[in-house]
Amino acid sequence: MAQVDCSGESSRLGRACFARVLSAMDPQQLSQLEALCNSLYNATSEAERHHAHQTLLPLVQNASSMLQLQAVLAHTSSPHALIFSTTALMKLITSNWTSVSDTQKEEMRNFLFDYLAKNGPDLYRSAPMAVSPLVRLLCRVIKLAWMEGPQYQNVVERVSTFLTHSPLHWVMGLEIYTDLTTDMQPSIGPSMARFRRTALSFRDSALPAIFTIAIQTLQQVTNSAINVTDKAEERRLLKQVLQLACNCLSFDFMGTIPDETSDEQSTVMIPHTWNMLREEGIPKLFFDLFSRACVQQWSECAQLCLQCLVLLAALRRSFFQKEEDRAKSLASMVQGTTGVLASKLGLSDHGCYHQLCRLLGKINTQHNLSELCASEQFQVWIQEVYSFTMDSLRHWEVMPNSKHYLLGFWAAMVSPVILLQDKAPKALETYIQQITTAYVESRLFMAEASAQGDNFDWDDPLQDEVLRAEQLEVLSNLGRCRYQDTAQFIMKHFEDVSRLGQQGAVPQTVFEKKMTWIVYMMGALVGGHASAKASRADTDCAPTHVVNGELAGRIFRLVNLTDQEGSASESLELAYLYFLEQFRKVYIGEHAKQVVQQQVSERLATVLGLEDENAVLGLLIKKIGKNLQHRYRNESVVKKTLALFHDLAAGINIVHTSDRSPHLIVSGRLLLKNDMVKYILSNHASPEFGFLNHSLDYGKYRTMYYHTLGKLLFMDVRDNHESFEKFMEPQGCFLNTLWQQSCQNVQLLRQESYKGPLIGLCRDLRGIGLACTSSEPYSMLFDWLVDNPKNPTASRVTLFSRALDAWWDDPQVTTPLLKFMAEFVYNKAQRITFDQSSPNGILLFREASTILCTYGTRILQRTQFQDLYVEKYKGIGVALDMFSHALHGNYTNFGVFELYSDNSLSRSMALALRMCLAIPLSELNAYLKALKPYYQFLELATRGHMSKVMELEPGPLTLLLQSVEEGLLSFETGVCMQCCASVDNVISHFHLQLNSRPSPEQERVRRFLSEAPQCLQKILHLIFQLVMTGEFSSTWSISRPLLGLILLHETYFLQLKEQLVNSQIEERRAKLRGYFDDLMANVENNLTTKNKDHFTRNLYNFAQQVRTLS
Repeated sequence: MAQVDCSGESSRLGRACFARVLSAMDPQQLSQLEALCNSLYNATSEAERHHAHQTLLPLVQNASSMLQLQAVLAHTSSPHALIFSTTALMKLITSNWTSVSDTQKEEMRNFLFDYLAKNGPDLYRSAPMAVSPLVRLLCRVIKLAWMEGPQYQNVVERVSTFLTHSPLHWVMGLEIYTDLTTDMQPSIGPSMARFRRTALSFRDSALPAIFTIAIQTLQQVTNSAINVTDKAEERRLLKQVLQLACNCLSFDFMGTIPDETSDEQSTVMIPHTWNMLREEGIPKLFFDLFSRACVQQWSECAQLCLQCLVLLAALRRSFFQKEEDRAKSLASMVQGTTGVLASKLGLSDHGCYHQLCRLLGKINTQHNLSELCASEQFQVWIQEVYSFTMDSLRHWEVMPNSKHYLLGFWAAMVSPVILLQDKAPKALETYIQQITTAYVESRLFMAEASAQGDNFDWDDPLQDEVLRAEQLEVLSNLGRCRYQDTAQFIMKHFEDVSRLGQQGAVPQTVFEKKMTWIVYMMGALVGGHASAKASRADTDCAPTHVVNGELAGRIFRLVNLTDQEGSASESLELAYLYFLEQFRKVYIGEHAKQVVQQQVSERLATVLGLEDENAVLGLLIKKIGKNLQHRYRNESVVKKTLALFHDLAAGINIVHTSDRSPHLIVSGRLLLKNDMVKYILSNHASPEFGFLNHSLDYGKYRTMYYHTLGKLLFMDVRDNHESFEKFMEPQGCFLNTLWQQSCQNVQLLRQESYKGPLIGLCRDLRGIGLACTSSEPYSMLFDWLVDNPKNPTASRVTLFSRALDAWWDDPQVTTPLLKFMAEFVYNKAQRITFDQSSPNGILLFREASTILCTYGTRILQRTQFQDLYVEKYKGIGVALDMFSHALHGNYTNFGVFELYSDNSLSRSMALALRMCLAIPLSELNAYLKALKPYYQFLELATRGHMSKVMELEPGPLTLLLQSVEEGLLSFETGVCMQCCASVDNVISHFHLQLNSRPSPEQERVRRFLSEAPQCLQKILHLIFQLVMTGEFSSTWSISRPLLGLILLHETYFLQLKEQLVNSQIEERRAKLRGYFDDLMANVENNLTTKNKDHFTRNLYNFAQQVRTLS
């Protein structure tokens, strides 16, 4: 076997390093560690494995163990010791990269390259499981060091030596590339923004060469230019290079971090410079390799060929500069898939079957029907796809999830077929209708198999909402082609199943499963055909609304029957609600998909045997009421019922009357005429609505329930305080009871019997608060809670701070309470408008301040948590959200507090800052969704209360600015904008103080700048990186803090400019230096709005120019 030359200078450095670390472990220690590793991975008893784990654990947890682990790696011959040491090193260097010296980084990388070159082939033969951890470690080192200098980016040059030696060396080189392209992919997690920059640099500098190597290797395999006599080695080589090609094509070229839960990539944003993909023979290359792999029965290779073809089919349209190039690529795809379908080559393998379904779906979605029809082989191709689809539906139980792509293929054909009318191929409509009916029948076969408890290895869509939604969406599109025919077909099955069920000819479980599917499919039809144009076959049939009326009539009769008997299963109830929701969208909803003519509504009502649309609405409300009264034990039913009720209450419908004048109908007002709605409003807290007190977990549904009732109530009562007081009596009665208890002793509230009702009260009031969308209803709620404004401590609203005092350590209570207060103090849509002479704004802020201090003081004192997120960070996030709403409410004159020696503002501001400092940066990133208010608060604090912020010592202030620096890298646009504003606020305050008379405030600013000069310099450096890589979308937002930073750190800016210029290759340096000069052209040394605007224009031009350099 030929050996790779390892005699270079870098190799000598690697060997020298590991000669030095040999002293860290003598042979006896090495032998002991090898024995422990063998026990860890290959123990005969659990006790032995546990002992080995506990003994080795310190090596994995301590960064100082790296040298010792490197010594093990250098000298062990044990596969288990190799796996352990590489895995441990991977963890340690990832966590402690900044503490690894530059020399160590270089030596570790060189050693790993040399080690794999020398020992890799032998490891492949003797211990193949040890190779991958070594390769992954090397790739992680390359990734972490990538942005630290060009010496770490010569990966193509280093790996090329592997590709000129033995087949196993070749495989190893390809595996390095494969793992590197995988590890370089941007992903969600700590430091994801920094790794995104690494990925984009890798994309531009190394990925094109790696992909070229992959394609050239595949071409050599096809042309038999690679002489590999061992079939196993040939298979391994082919699999590795195909995986590499797949990784390259699926690389996240735009750095958008797509959803990993789906195997679909809508469009491959390949760079324009990858010219080889425009060659006509590329798709054929992969089809030829697929055939070869199938003949050799290398199923993994065959699957990878099809995966690559899926990605090639998804290339963006603009990649092909000439339409004829794109047409040739399409022709190759059509010809290749036709051959596979006709020969059925490889389709007995489930993986290949799945990938072929994906490929067909992708070809269709990436090309319009006219382009497909223009292909020479279209007629043969579409016939093969139709036959393949029908055969697949006949065997619906085999790979059912893969059929989604096939059905999506035909569903996507429907709109162009309807649009093109007679210009579309005539056979397509027939194909689509036959596939639709076959699909309907397959769902009923599935229902019967599921009901009978047959052993199956597929997921039942009735038990999986996401899967079910996908299948119903497909059916709703397919059904549009021949809507009336499809509806009649389903209604016939409805009648047949109903008759058999009544006769007892089928088991009850089979009846319910089949009927559930039929109800769902009827709903999909109604929802899908709302705005569809008629197809050729539909023009002479009954109008759509008549067909929909017939469908709805059957559903409503079945609903009445099962409600009387109380016999419907949860699945059938959910199907009813799905149908009613689709029906609402078309005929009632805010998002109605068509303008419903009045006569259509009347004729629909006639078909249903009802007087008018009010009676139609009544059918929906009746079902909602029944569910809330009797179906509350099924959480999914409660959730869907309340969602439907809410949508009806909010719905708006435009109806054209007979004189063609538009008439706006708010369906909420129609609901107020309904007897069931009147009954619910009058008895909203009645025990008959069992879901209200069924479980603490149902609390969120109380919020939705009262949000909906609040909408209806405020439509009806407007500013009628008496009606509002009457509605609030149940809540008022309980609130008064608790308030009286708290007046005696706050700890009396800490009774288990009060816990559930207290949570419910907070949920209810938050729902009412959400419904207060204008000043009139908000004023009623405020007056109800602040019922004694002249003596605020005797008002109802003080109950919540007292309850928080008693229950502060129970997140089941604190979270809903804080969420209610966050809503109560939130001035959305300027709904909080107090008279100029009113003290209510100050009272409201002081109550928010009391709540914050009550909760914050205690949560910061607590040190033991079982669940940090639930017990600490979620509460802190909601508390900061509440305080931010109070700060930003614009209903409080904050100067009053200091003027009259009221410490409400200073206490709460200091405590809120302490709460922010109590969150480590790693935790802030991990729980960003819950902790977004952290950044909102910092932006508000730095905007209007910098004097309070500057009371912090330089150390804590540095920590806050470090979190802002990290926030600038966030993928959450709102967080980025808030961080830009925060930096701008801080810098503007610094400039103002430094240019003012000497004062204690100025002294604090000077002290911070002298003790922590690098803090703002790092932000300045980061902002330039973001601008130059094009990673920040808003030039205006980022220009504001950038100008202030440049003026504050002029010397550092000049050093940074030289550093950035010198990092470019020689021919680009002069240009970049000129761009920097233009950036500061005519910029003055001040932060006036005029100067900032001028700098913003310069920065926009600078960003555009810099991006042309690469």
